This record gives sequence, C-alpha cells and structure tokens, in this order.
Amino acid sequence: MKERLAMAVHDEIASLVRRAAEIVVFSGAGLSADSGIPTFRDGATGLWNNVDPDEVASIDGFMRNPRVVWNWLRELKNLVDDRQPNPGHRAIARLERIVADKRLTVVTQNIDGYHSRAGNADVLEVHGTIHRLRCHARCGFAEEWGEDLREPFRCPQCGAPARPDLVLFGEALDPEVFTAAGRRSARADVFFCVGTSFTVQPAAHLPVWAKASGATVVEINPHRTPLSEVADYSIRAGASQFFAALCQTLAPDAVDATDA
Repeated sequence: MKERLAMAVHDEIASLVRRAAEIVVFSGAGLSADSGIPTFRDGATGLWNNVDPDEVASIDGFMRNPRVVWNWLRELKNLVDDRQPNPGHRAIARLERIVADKRLTVVTQNIDGYHSRAGNADVLEVHGTIHRLRCHARCGFAEEWGEDLREPFRCPQCGAPARPDLVLFGEALDPEVFTAAGRRSARADVFFCVGTSFTVQPAAHLPVWAKASGATVVEINPHRTPLSEVADYSIRAGASQFFAALCQTLAPDAVDATDA
C-alpha cells in the first residue's frame, strides 16, 4: 500500500488508467457531503438532528407509520433538489469523457443522483434513488417522485404501499443492482474508492473483491479508513483535487466547457 500525497502518484495512476480496459469509481456519502448533503455518520447535525433513524428511515418505521418516513424523505429530497453536483462529481464525469474508449462504471452508495446529473452515463445506485417511487411489493410500478406526490398512496397496479425507491435501514440491497456492481468490480483493472468510510456492508466488499480479482485499488479520502490497509494507493485528498489533477495529467490540452 502506498500512502502519499496525490501529486506524487498522478503519473503512476494515469499510466494504470491508460492501460486499463475496465475502470470502476465507487463513491460514498463523503463525496456528496461537499454538495451540502449531511451524512448519517457526521453526528447529530442538520437533517439528522433530533430524529430517530428507526422512525424516519427504516423499513420497520415505514411499515409502522409510512407518513412519517414519507415526509422525512421528502425533506431529504427537497435538500437534494436544492443542491448541485460538486466539482468532485464533475471531475469524475470528465474522467469518463477522457477515457471514452474504455468502460467506466460509477458504483455509488449515494441516493442523490448527482453522478448522472454531472454527466456520468453508466451509474449503478446500490442504495437506490430519492428521485423515484416504486411499489413496495415490486409488482413493476415505478414513477418519478414529482412535486405533486406529497402524500403516501397505494400502488395503482396492485394496491401495495408505494414508497421511495431507496434502501431503508433494515432492508437488503436490490440483488440485481448489487450483482451487476459485483461483476463490474471483479472485472475492473483500476478501482477508485472515494468518499466512503468502508464500513457500510455489503457494499464495502466491492473493493476487496476487485483487489482479489487483480484490480489496482486506489483510495481517495482525506482521512484513513479500514480500506487504507488494503488499497494499493491510499491518497489523502478530496475527490475534486484528485480527479481534477488526474484528468489534467491524462488530457493536459483538453478543453472541457462543462468544467466551467
């Protein structure tokens, strides 16, 4: 494991990216924190202040009182809609454009949709999305969570409760999405891990699976995490700083108007 400042390893990592056919960027809540989205583990601040997660964000809470969960998640959605993708998201999207001859997959634990808004085309949201509603019984009904849908309602197709299409505390991940994430991770030549504490299971297994399958694992995080002992490179930097510099190394003469 090589733990250094980002500037010392850009050339090495850029060379790995140039040789790669498959690249995965695995992102967590720390990336969206720079957009002003509070993380659950940052303490009792902001949206999480003075709430019981079991009441407002768990499947048990939803089954007991769907209106409480619905209303609290609407507050979260309003916050997400009010914020924007940050320079880290935009730099990751720029990286995808620079390596257009390769397959770059974003696997994210975040539910805000900022990777897609920033311009990434291939995004696997392992914890779902705050922007869509679906049938709790998974009969096939799904639709955008529009401003007019302010109250809980029943699925118009089967009568089961409609609910936000995200993974609540106490629920398993969508097996189809997580299987796809696992397959992409196992095929990766370079696996970037950014903004995640490496503690949320089972998604935290992904970089371990990638490394076991032969990928070079690159952690980008201002702080040490349990992954720091596993990663081939553990870089003390933020996503914006690191990916912007990596893009500059890979394409120093490129002009990208979307970065303005």
